[in-house]
Amino acid sequence: MIKEQRKIKGMTLNELEGFTGSTASYLSQIENGNKIPSEKVIFSLAYFLDDRSNVNSNYQEELITEYAVIKDVDRNSLWSGFQKFQRFNDNLLQKMEESMNESVGITNKNKFKLKKGTLKAEPLQEPYFDLKWLLTQKEYEVFYGRDYNINLGEESKSDKVFYPRLRDEDLKIIHGIIEAYISNKYERRKKGR
Repeated sequence: MIKEQRKIKGMTLNELEGFTGSTASYLSQIENGNKIPSEKVIFSLAYFLDDRSNVNSNYQEELITEYAVIKDVDRNSLWSGFQKFQRFNDNLLQKMEESMNESVGITNKNKFKLKKGTLKAEPLQEPYFDLKWLLTQKEYEVFYGRDYNINLGEESKSDKVFYPRLRDEDLKIIHGIIEAYISNKYERRKKGR
């Protein structure tokens, strides 16, 4: 019953492993009748193998009923446990989807920082690591280390505290140099991508 449903869903054992948290070899043993899964595993199988697009599908009920017979447990209490599991997973998937949608918005606006060599992105209020934004925005000051006396000759009180602050003309020139380099080296993306 599990193997047939997995094939109907077009899933491999490795894909099912990713959903259930059980190894592909363990799932294979369940499919072949060599192992009886725990309630958690049977609930995962019932949840992830269900065909939600088919309103006439009663796969979940059939699997839970068959499992109750095999384990000699009360079908109604098992079904009640499955429904709690289902609600938990539905809420979890909804939160994951909301988080992904939020992440896409943050990513599309470059409002994150990403440690080199990792996929661990941390959201930011402003896209500080987007060099183009940083060089063209007008709200915040941009600094360049502390190696040069950038504001020599025009120091204000704030320049004494924040002395490596780049001037607007410096930002325009730096942006122009970077834009020329990037446009000569890389192809421009098409609109809408």
